[in-house]
Amino acid sequence: MRILLILPWTRTAFELGNYCKLALEEIGYRVDDFKYFKHRIWQRFGILEGLEDFYIKERLYHKILSFKPKLILVIKGDIIPKDVIIYIKKRFKIPLANYWIDDPYRLEISRKLSPLYDFFFTNDINSVNVHKDAGCPNVAFLTFGCMPNIHKKISLSPGQLKQYRSDICFSGTVNPERAKVFEWLVDFDIKIWAPRFIYYLKQDYKIIKEPIPKNSPLYNKFTGQQVWGKELVKVYNAAKIVLNIHSPQTCPIMRDFEVTACGAFLLTDYVNGLEDFFKINQEIVCFKDKDELRELINFYLRDPQKRQEISMRGQQRAYLEHTYVQRMKELISFIKDKIA
Repeated sequence: MRILLILPWTRTAFELGNYCKLALEEIGYRVDDFKYFKHRIWQRFGILEGLEDFYIKERLYHKILSFKPKLILVIKGDIIPKDVIIYIKKRFKIPLANYWIDDPYRLEISRKLSPLYDFFFTNDINSVNVHKDAGCPNVAFLTFGCMPNIHKKISLSPGQLKQYRSDICFSGTVNPERAKVFEWLVDFDIKIWAPRFIYYLKQDYKIIKEPIPKNSPLYNKFTGQQVWGKELVKVYNAAKIVLNIHSPQTCPIMRDFEVTACGAFLLTDYVNGLEDFFKINQEIVCFKDKDELRELINFYLRDPQKRQEISMRGQQRAYLEHTYVQRMKELISFIKDKIA
């Protein structure tokens, strides 16, 4: 079966889409992708923005005609105009699925998109019924996973260890809730792999960023750079403890699966459903508040053997049950059951 992936331009969607593509190919499907990328330069010139939209749509329609997929899978897709999705459904009569990754905190956006699709996969189990009620005919829960050939234990050179090593690391967007936790940990050797900004999500889902003052005790804890892909794997491998803070999410996220797959020690706040994927205090460790977080950090920094035992079991679980090959098998199985 031929599958076409449509990847709107965001770093997360591109990365996840590539994992899905590799996983589907490993299963045995023929996969191609279309990168739905709007050139920002064009948008500066008024009328050219409209020409660009037309050009992107025509390229996409041509890709569908030439590749002749039996399934179209959109990763996230919030920047794709609704009329494009509606046109594809009417013209090509191909099952159209969406793998959505931002529920529940962007649920007001996703619930308007899900009825456009034949199949909608949400990363939040509690959002399934919301999408059914919104009018999507086929909705399923599909969480994140890992790629064992990417997310793994690696050996680091002395230079890499010097660059990446820390007692505690965090990589991701820093919002006010996460910043408050970091402020509680400034006396530790912590590296925050992120630009020196705090990002505020407004009610209309617009993001405002404020720079961290140079006199802030957090300023030098930030590296000032984001890390992705193989570099992120180096960061996880070089840290004694990888810290995860789910906020603003209230369900498992990519970091839960990628950190454990790297054989790193994951210390995270608890969210509903996390125990469905990992054994807490055996494969990952959870904290309930800032005081307990400090206690756990001090405890596990003093006990490298215990960290290693937990991280080894976490990696085994990730490889056994939480790869993207397994996730794509779940996705395909759900679709086939509905169209059989």
